[in-house]
Amino acid sequence: MDRSLESWQKEVIRCIRCGACQNVCPVFKELQAESTVARGRVKLIRGVISKDLDLTEGFIDKMSLCLMCKACVVNCPSGVKVDKLVEAARKEIAEKKGLSPLKNLIFRLVLKNRWVFNTGMRTGRIFQGLVFRKGPNGQGMLPRMSLGIDKRRLLSPLAQKPFKSMYPEVVKVPEATMRVSFFTGCMINYIYTDTGRAVINVLNQNGVEVVIPSLQNCCGTPVRINGDYETAKTMARANIDVFLKEKVDAVVVACGTCGLSLKEEYAELLEDDPSYVEKAKKLGSMVKDFTELVVSLEGFEGKMGRLPVKVTYHDPCHLVRGLKVKEQPRQIIRSIPGVIFEEMTKVDTCCGSGGSFSLYHYELSTKINDHKVESIHQTGAEILATGCSACRMHIADGLNRQGNPVKVMHTAQLLEMAYRARENPAL
Repeated sequence: MDRSLESWQKEVIRCIRCGACQNVCPVFKELQAESTVARGRVKLIRGVISKDLDLTEGFIDKMSLCLMCKACVVNCPSGVKVDKLVEAARKEIAEKKGLSPLKNLIFRLVLKNRWVFNTGMRTGRIFQGLVFRKGPNGQGMLPRMSLGIDKRRLLSPLAQKPFKSMYPEVVKVPEATMRVSFFTGCMINYIYTDTGRAVINVLNQNGVEVVIPSLQNCCGTPVRINGDYETAKTMARANIDVFLKEKVDAVVVACGTCGLSLKEEYAELLEDDPSYVEKAKKLGSMVKDFTELVVSLEGFEGKMGRLPVKVTYHDPCHLVRGLKVKEQPRQIIRSIPGVIFEEMTKVDTCCGSGGSFSLYHYELSTKINDHKVESIHQTGAEILATGCSACRMHIADGLNRQGNPVKVMHTAQLLEMAYRARENPAL
């Protein structure tokens, strides 16, 4: 995956400019600009490859206006890998123009170095009250001042303790039938520890022993999709070494983006590294989303109590279009006694988060998010389940802006609630 932008020449000419991407691109639907839809971006990239265009600020801006949601890719009749083309363009920009000072700091000092990252998160937890204030009804937090984050944006606070510090490295169960490693990802480790707890509790109750490698790090996706391939490669190799040391049956993820990175994108990223490409493929063959693993466990439904709630579900882009996980979370939700499951319209449309996209393009991301919130509202659901922490935070922000009380949680948390309902029917 260390190819130059010019090597994508054959890919860009596959675009027949049919316009199918216009029907599915959430950014184009809001901006209605040809340069912000897949075929427009492909034409711009083709111009740079042919030297007809330069890496201007306008070109750089258009490449940033992509959510990497893969909707155009799966709907393209020619099968053009638009997301990979945009990623290659961003790599070219990073190499020729350099990273911004902020990205340079975050990618190469913080995310790349486990100790620096952990120390920064611990410090941030202590002082977050100085920078943020409590959100409406005591939920989440809002920036007190503009620090590159829109002051209207509702964020979830850093947890009191990182998830990995809450458990031993091996969470044992009597007479375990399976042993798995858990890739926590950053948001579960530092923010949504309730999701991590639910994953552990559900798996343990199904006889699964869980290993939580202490030396695991960020999956590296934010670094890679912003064009810093060398740092991303270093991070990928480190995680590969950590997880292949464990003697386990599978590597479980509770985030579609992290899962796709480990399952497929590490091997692509390291395809020119003979010492790691096969290791990356081996790791990828072991990766399973939490819901994939759960539905394969015999008797997981028999441990549920009754939950008299109405639930809808949001498909995270990288989970449904990347890992192809669609039916498994629905199977879990429908199997919970008492739950009324209501499918929303356009269920797999991007919520507008896109990782750092919603930080740099907050106004646009909220407009995209508003459509998702309206779809949720029309279901009349009390709970929105999803399989991505970034989606969870962004949708919660959108619900808050519209005064909608729907509770957002990971599918693992909903299942944990059902298990608790059987143990304590009065709850």
